[in-house]
Amino acid sequence: MEWPARSPDLNPIEHLWDYLGREVAALNPIPRSLHELKQGLLCVWSSLPIPVSDNLINSMGNRCRQCIQVRGGHIPY
Repeated sequence: MEWPARSPDLNPIEHLWDYLGREVAALNPIPRSLHELKQGLLCVWSSLPIPVSDNLINSMGNRCRQCIQVRGGHIPY
């Protein structure tokens, strides 16, 4: 299949960045410096639940099928 020009739905790293961003934003206390932000991101990354990454990987087949059905258009992911 040809890769659609703008395809964040087929790029699992985009969904992973979204997850990490939401988790970092929910940190308490809120990071107040670049160093604290880096430490928070490392903490969130190191505690990434295996089911989150498994879900991203396992959903790729369905994402590709849906993308083919809509001829490269937007899919609801």
